[in-house]
Amino acid sequence: MEAQEIRTLSEEAHADVSEVGKLLGLEASFAKKKFSTETVDAFVGLLNEALDGNAKAHYLLKEAAVVADFPLLFADVLDRSVMAQWATSIPAWQSYTKIGSMRDFRGSKTLGIEGMGAILDEVGERAEYPERAPSEETPITRQIKKYGARFGISFETVINDDLGLLRDLPQKLVVAARRSEALAVSKLYVGTAGFNTAVYNDATYDNIVNQHAGAAANNPPLSIAGLSDAFTVLGNHTDIDGFPLIIDAVTLVVPTALEVAAMNIMNATTLRVATGGGAYDEVNQLDVRNWMNGRLNVVVDPYIGMTATSNAATTWFLFASTSAARPAIQLDYLAGHETPELFSKVPDAARVGGGTVPESFHTDEQQFKVRHIYGTTVIDPRATVASNGTGS
Repeated sequence: MEAQEIRTLSEEAHADVSEVGKLLGLEASFAKKKFSTETVDAFVGLLNEALDGNAKAHYLLKEAAVVADFPLLFADVLDRSVMAQWATSIPAWQSYTKIGSMRDFRGSKTLGIEGMGAILDEVGERAEYPERAPSEETPITRQIKKYGARFGISFETVINDDLGLLRDLPQKLVVAARRSEALAVSKLYVGTAGFNTAVYNDATYDNIVNQHAGAAANNPPLSIAGLSDAFTVLGNHTDIDGFPLIIDAVTLVVPTALEVAAMNIMNATTLRVATGGGAYDEVNQLDVRNWMNGRLNVVVDPYIGMTATSNAATTWFLFASTSAARPAIQLDYLAGHETPELFSKVPDAARVGGGTVPESFHTDEQQFKVRHIYGTTVIDPRATVASNGTGS
């Protein structure tokens, strides 16, 4: 029903209980039993205020979850049970994402100096030492933002919740906050076609596993040979002065479809590889102890498929450990607010004779909200490589 129709109805049938009952979706006979003329007058007045744009009227009409919102939960059925929730999956993104903090919302510049790490020049007797000219790197801007949600629940809904199903609703807001940050991290490196092309770029970073970057194959699927190529590409990366990056450990990030393949590689007792630089065949091969289970940490990111519309089941990534001086990606929290914060509205009602109640004085509802403050940033794409797994 359009707003003007509601307004017309309320003006023409200001105190007509049955008409207001229709607005609420109630049978006329039921409405006449439940609503007095005074109640109807109050409702129509509140409705008119809402139609005129009164924010408080909108709030009073719409914010609280009421019994009618849960027809099955509060149905008049004796034999009921509560359905168990799915386990909440929060990826272990902390193992390949550096955690930082910021003092406020104004943004922060991460600065660097380049041009000072090259090999020292020989200095002759009584000769002047050669001077170096450092320069500033392009600063990286880090920014945090505030995220959140809230909900209200009516007094009647709380009373009628004989199964206790609604008690965990506030905690679900915290789960939503954790899921939000996990998906934000995933979107830094995942793109619609697999890897994020803004992070993984041949021309700028040489961090796609392909022949251009030194691999034997283009975008190999996850395998011992593919990982060998990925280590080669990652090991070829150098700093601004041309020196190799020091990487002590690596995290392999895979979608759920590659979990079995990744764990098979990690838990194999030996690896069968080609010897030397020769081709792999029945003669030219070597069985070695599986050194990868001491070099790799495997993380399954189930959020990859929420961003990638193609190659979601085949794309995989290597990240230098967060102990590296420059991580690939970073997530910052507001200092002092590193975890989701759950709030309940301070009650503004008290019983006559003493004692507060959790409900609002005006509406008999309880209000909850969650606040989470964080921001994600790409720091150095040279600390990661990726393959979309489409090669053979």
